[in-house]
Amino acid sequence: MNETIQELLADLGLQTDLANLTLKNLSTADSKYLRDLKLNVKSVLASEHLSSKETHLIALAIATNNNNELLINAFLASAKVHEATDVEIGDAQACASLLSANNVLYRFRHFTDKEVYNNAPAKLRMNIMMNPVLGKEFFELISLAVSAVNGCEMCVKSHEQSVLHSGGTENRIWDAIRIASIITSLGKVVY
Repeated sequence: MNETIQELLADLGLQTDLANLTLKNLSTADSKYLRDLKLNVKSVLASEHLSSKETHLIALAIATNNNNELLINAFLASAKVHEATDVEIGDAQACASLLSANNVLYRFRHFTDKEVYNNAPAKLRMNIMMNPVLGKEFFELISLAVSAVNGCEMCVKSHEQSVLHSGGTENRIWDAIRIASIITSLGKVVY
């Protein structure tokens, strides 16, 4: 296995002998992409605008959203190393699950743009959004990142405004979106 892959996996706290077909193909091809990916992961997890705990909780939420068990375990462990509590971890993972439901519903409304659907009650319980353990701004930031991954324009716009109204900044938003994009990309080769 290629040295860059081993370093990437070690940085994530994963077994360095992990071998799936994609990693094998990239290793055989000695792909320059692997070095870029390794550097991109390090870069997004070292945010100037988010704490280490926040970056790892966002990464965990994205891994959860993407149902990538290897990355869920890796970011669960790293979030704990960065002092995330079990309750905060639960909030981040619950946020990913809740937003997946919301993203489907609101994408449908956006795509159809029919008054009957736009006015129909969602009838979804979302009590976690009212008083999240993570705080309103950070919960909205995770919601925004998950919504961006899931491609829900209405949710992205709504959560971006909520983050800003809750005291967040565009720099924090941009860093969260960068994390979401790179962790999603990472999940295509580490699974």
